[in-house]
Amino acid sequence: MKKSIISKFAVFSLLSAIIAFSVSDSLRAALFEQSDISAGEQGRLILERRQADDSFARFDRVLLVNGSDTIEVFASEGRAIEQVFEEDLDLDGSKEILIQMDLGGSGGFKEFALLRNIDGNYTPIWEESGFCAGNAIVEDREGSGQPNLYIEYADTEVTPVREKTAVFTLENGELKRVE
Repeated sequence: MKKSIISKFAVFSLLSAIIAFSVSDSLRAALFEQSDISAGEQGRLILERRQADDSFARFDRVLLVNGSDTIEVFASEGRAIEQVFEEDLDLDGSKEILIQMDLGGSGGFKEFALLRNIDGNYTPIWEESGFCAGNAIVEDREGSGQPNLYIEYADTEVTPVREKTAVFTLENGELKRVE
């Protein structure tokens, strides 16, 4: 009888390990995703979303792929990348990259990063956080021909909470808030 119980336990343990290994591999596959942002002269811009095993932490990245060369343009360092825009905000012929990230937690706060292409390398020129329920939009609402960055957010510093829009423009390599 002891051999029977031990045998059944051994078979059960082996099957459990196989199922756990299979589920673990399928979860890893489900927690990794790549999507194209754009394709241009410098290569394909790709958003790679990756969630850490057994954790809520994110390891999202923006990559530039040109043939066999892959360059990491931006790493989220634990934040979930929600949106990536590639736009020429200052009309200099070179597109900037705007990244919108969710900071996690119950506050719904967002963080934004703007990278500028300087001599073929993307360099962060602006980062901003603290926009509750923020959402970025890049467009030319004034009809001037130059797009601006609009961040629609909830102003939680007033009661009752009000919706607001922060407007930014890129001038001389610097993102400035328009009052």
